[in-house]
Amino acid sequence: MNETYSEKDIERCTLTNPHEIVFQLKSLIKRGDRVSVIFQEGRQSFLTILMDVSPREGLFYFDIGGSKEVNQAFLHAESCTFTTFVEGIRIQFSAKGCREATLRGEAAFAAPIPQAMLRLQRRETFRLQLPSAKPFTCRVRRGTPKEELLPLHDISVGGIGVLTASPLNYAQMETLDNCWLDLHENGMIRCALEIRYVMATEGRTGKPLWHMGCRFVGLPPMDEMQIQRFMARIEAERRALASG
Repeated sequence: MNETYSEKDIERCTLTNPHEIVFQLKSLIKRGDRVSVIFQEGRQSFLTILMDVSPREGLFYFDIGGSKEVNQAFLHAESCTFTTFVEGIRIQFSAKGCREATLRGEAAFAAPIPQAMLRLQRRETFRLQLPSAKPFTCRVRRGTPKEELLPLHDISVGGIGVLTASPLNYAQMETLDNCWLDLHENGMIRCALEIRYVMATEGRTGKPLWHMGCRFVGLPPMDEMQIQRFMARIEAERRALASG
């Protein structure tokens, strides 16, 4: 990545909650994403996929590399860094004490579950945080005439984020075909959403909040343009308020 991020950016995008980290590891396992393992201060690396995670053991498992020489060098490395991109978000974490293991009868590597994980969003997929005083909403219909109204927390041309004090009964990778984004005077957009993650967080008052991230599925270019215009309008209104 050729972008510069501040220490505040890094801190804001670093997960330290063990449950959230395990959730993200499970997501990578389910997706089967390729992950780069970098060691010896960047001089060596190999591609792998995460295979399993065991909170009880405090370990996650990943596939061995294709080169015996690289695998042996890896086992002698003091530490390593795992990195991948998921929907424009850089996921990175470090590990020490990696070792050989057997998983379901196959050779694998194992490492302690990381205590911190970076989820850093690329600038080109910037998500605009939306005002909460008069929230914009997403209407969801799941096979019945009854609609569920979800408050939008952020939006981009790639997807939306929902933040609510009510528990979210949705599953990761679930597809929601009948959704409508209510952007008030900026119009209504019908869309399909794929749920990327659902996680519980803690608000400023200490009360639980539920955060759900979704990506658009097959969003037409005209709707992308409508969202871009909407984001530009919100940003302009925000700048106008800030300048008085």
